[in-house]
Amino acid sequence: MNQSAKRTFPVSLLSCLIAAAVPAVQAQVQQTESQELEEVIVTAQKRAQSIVDVPLTISSLDGQTLKDLGIDRFDTLSDMIPGLVVQQQSVNNNGYVIRGITSDDGSAPGAARVSVYLNGTDVSRSRASYFEVYDMERIEVVKGPQATLFGTAASIGAMSFITAKPQRDFASELTVGAGDYGMRKVEGMATGGNDTVQGRFAFVSRERDGYVENTSGEADLNGYDRLAYRPSLRITPNDALTIDLIYNYDKAEDLGTAFVSQNLLFTDDAALSVPDNDILGMDDVGVDRTVKDFNATVSWDIDDHLALTYIGAWRDYDSLEAFDADGTAFEVLNFSEEATGDQISHELRLNFSGERLNGFVGASYFQEEAEQFVGFATEEGLFLSCAGALAAAGIESCNTASTTLLTGGLASALPYESYYANGADNRSLNLFADISYQVTPDLEATVGARWVEEERESSYRSALPLSSLLSAQGIDSDLFFGLLLNTQGETIDGDADDSAVLPRFNLLYSLNDSVNLYGTVSLGQRSEVVDMSSGVKSIIPAEEITNYEFGLKGRLEEVALDYALAIFYQDYENFQVNVVDQDSGQIRTENAGSATNTGIEMDLRWSVSENLMLLANAAYIDAGIDDDADNGIYAGNQFRLQPEVTGALSYLYERPINADLIFTSSGSWSYRSSVYFDIENRFEEDAVDLLNLRAGIAANDYNWSLTLAASNLLDEEYIMDAGNTGDAFGFPTYIQGAPRTLSLEFSKRIGAF
Repeated sequence: MNQSAKRTFPVSLLSCLIAAAVPAVQAQVQQTESQELEEVIVTAQKRAQSIVDVPLTISSLDGQTLKDLGIDRFDTLSDMIPGLVVQQQSVNNNGYVIRGITSDDGSAPGAARVSVYLNGTDVSRSRASYFEVYDMERIEVVKGPQATLFGTAASIGAMSFITAKPQRDFASELTVGAGDYGMRKVEGMATGGNDTVQGRFAFVSRERDGYVENTSGEADLNGYDRLAYRPSLRITPNDALTIDLIYNYDKAEDLGTAFVSQNLLFTDDAALSVPDNDILGMDDVGVDRTVKDFNATVSWDIDDHLALTYIGAWRDYDSLEAFDADGTAFEVLNFSEEATGDQISHELRLNFSGERLNGFVGASYFQEEAEQFVGFATEEGLFLSCAGALAAAGIESCNTASTTLLTGGLASALPYESYYANGADNRSLNLFADISYQVTPDLEATVGARWVEEERESSYRSALPLSSLLSAQGIDSDLFFGLLLNTQGETIDGDADDSAVLPRFNLLYSLNDSVNLYGTVSLGQRSEVVDMSSGVKSIIPAEEITNYEFGLKGRLEEVALDYALAIFYQDYENFQVNVVDQDSGQIRTENAGSATNTGIEMDLRWSVSENLMLLANAAYIDAGIDDDADNGIYAGNQFRLQPEVTGALSYLYERPINADLIFTSSGSWSYRSSVYFDIENRFEEDAVDLLNLRAGIAANDYNWSLTLAASNLLDEEYIMDAGNTGDAFGFPTYIQGAPRTLSLEFSKRIGAF
């Protein structure tokens, strides 16, 4: 299919979607009868609670809601969670923004700001934190420092994913889908067992061609090819003991990311490639990523008031991405990044409950070994001319004949390859406790703390050969003129120890049976960074956060509406920023000084009628580096990827057509105000709003369904990032967001649901 055909949306199809969904929604809004609103249960505080009774700002989406809204990727979660923005350059490079603060550091020594938890295990390392969202029980997103509950990586919040567990009764489901840009999807699960052993197997396979045409002769860009599967086993020898064993496998062989120059945005005319080489790990732009993990959870109900839980996990990842960083047809800035690592963790927790006292105490141990290897390939003459280093010799910028001219025709090309790598060996021991006491029937007080002892070891190595062209001119230097440390392949390392106590204090007051007020004071910390890239040990101090929060949660029974409102203020010391070195292109962490963050968030869930559910959220955030001379060049700047305003409105609708069929529809509209893509505030994008719609038919018992879906229905043109690695060399690049895409899915269920 050609590009013009791909971007054509038949008017008749759009009319069908609107005609089917909008009048039906309007009809339901006019109904006045009160409806039941199902209670939302969450486990953020390590025990099952109604979301209204949790003195935290928390959002939760169950597995059925995720399916109904078509949420099957991390970035689409942004539509449903106030104050959350997920940026995905590629499956290898994700940015999580909670309350305006970004967590996307890919270096091995760097620490995450957002905890990503999978079945109770920390998987926050940037290059391994993405996984396919399928067969989920629910997702919980908690805001503010949550070290007591989720560890030091939760310095600004946590995203917790709980997968669907095996069940005794047999059930199975299969979904197949197809769409434009060659989209293909197969997803399924099967579960069953007996009173003692239950099993479940779930999988998903997703493919889509690239939506940015690549004229270099290689594959089109910004597509994906992913396979994931998850076998799980639940063993219940008696009513008091439950053992869950879960294995996850995620494989991505995605088409490459289109880093294009500004003049090529939305032209479908990229020309990106990498040369044949020995350093990048692949000869094409693309991603090859494998993540494997195993989780064992043992839950023992000792008696009615005590429960013991053990969670042990192992995780291994190897993620390689090669990319053309200059955004032009010249093969001048060719990079790859291979992030590898393995993690082992253990947690033992004792929960206790009573009429007035609830809480937990526990200990955990986490060990991680990681490395980030960055390869670079270019052609010497082309690189030097593009850098302007040959202007004195009368050779214009990016002259592909530069090497021929400088060698008098003796050589037409001189390939050049170099690399740098940073590594980390991190260990942490945690002791934690969290106690809630019912002071009066209306007032609950919670005190919690986590003591952390960390050992962090960082390493660095690099190899930058001398340039043949520069040597011929009597200059013994690499292509970077010595601006990047060259250890000639030798590894240098350094280490540091640190400890911290991170408390939280919460008050929850019940105004009545339907309204709760809460207040929170909590401390968070992003671990210090041991940086060896200069050749000597440099310690970037730990980032410290103090969070103050006040919230209101309630339910209007007469109209079946849940609501939550939160106001917060966060104070940062030693705010860590990641910047691209303007001389070498290497990403480094800097201390930007003090910063503050103030905002308000709102979340609504309204069961308008038996057939219609409305969901709405909004957030306003005023955040940035404090405008203080002591904060240096970033003083007064807005945080990267931080919109001042975000909001979304979604609906879920169904209505009987006849005795056998049901009409189904869902949709979401999301909005974010303008953002900067760099802490220097040089690259900005205006406000963006996106509309998604789904409509279909299903059997009255839901054992089959057929759904037509449209993402970015209005074909909004927007960008996901700007600047990037190429900017350090005078070649700023841009990544465009996905255009309108259409798909058709058929699902079939068998068994007990």
